[in-house]
Amino acid sequence: MTALKARSSERPEADGDQVTWAAGTQLLARAVSLILYLRERDEPVTVSELAGALQIPVNTAYRLVRTLELGGLVDRSHRPYVSLGLRFMDLGLAKQRQVTRELAPVAQPVLEALTADTGETSLLLMPTGARAICILAVEPSRAIRLSYQPGHVLPLYAGASGKVMLPWVSEQLIETALAQGEGQVLAGGGRLTASAIKADLKAIRACGHCVTHDELDAGASAVAAPVFTRSGQIFASVSVAGPTSGFTEARLPALIDRVVAAAGEIARGLSKSWSGEAT
Repeated sequence: MTALKARSSERPEADGDQVTWAAGTQLLARAVSLILYLRERDEPVTVSELAGALQIPVNTAYRLVRTLELGGLVDRSHRPYVSLGLRFMDLGLAKQRQVTRELAPVAQPVLEALTADTGETSLLLMPTGARAICILAVEPSRAIRLSYQPGHVLPLYAGASGKVMLPWVSEQLIETALAQGEGQVLAGGGRLTASAIKADLKAIRACGHCVTHDELDAGASAVAAPVFTRSGQIFASVSVAGPTSGFTEARLPALIDRVVAAAGEIARGLSKSWSGEAT
């Protein structure tokens, strides 16, 4: 009986739950990969190009495209090309409203005070897969400033705002970010390596903040700190970013202290909000 069970787990019945689950997971993974590929390409592609990029049969790519088209998630109105569907505009706006409704009452005043105190752009980012997305942004009134709009996607392997969250995401996401970052050329001209990113993660975990210069934007610097949930999971990051001229060695300690304090204030405010207490 034991031998039979072991053999069954290695090669389950064709109509068994394990086969159905695995097949369904593979199909879902391929659909997600297709959507993300269309986003990364940021231009219409043919089904054959999709199949080649995703390394799947052309017939499978056609089936995925037809299914996603029914939900408005891909657009084939300009055949033979495929692009993201207009339904994502609706989904994105719905998610933005939800996140803003939940986070803005707590985080917006903190970011506004942070910008008033530092004179730099203040950002709240959240991890999304192996990337980070800007949720809230407060800019100073001066003419020369760094500008990021809510919805802007940033990597986790570079730039203080994203990188400061990387040590606390899952091992799988860390490996994905390392693979994404390997060989990337930074705005300042340096080339990333996985070993350098790992060293940064060790330093970030030890000190609890991240400072970067000329990584995503030439002439720009940032200071960031993580925001954790009550259970200690990474939730977001708070950062100030602006022209490198404002991030001098003499000024950095004060900026770090202010950003870390803002991250803690947002974490405490969110904890109270989630527990139903008055903020």
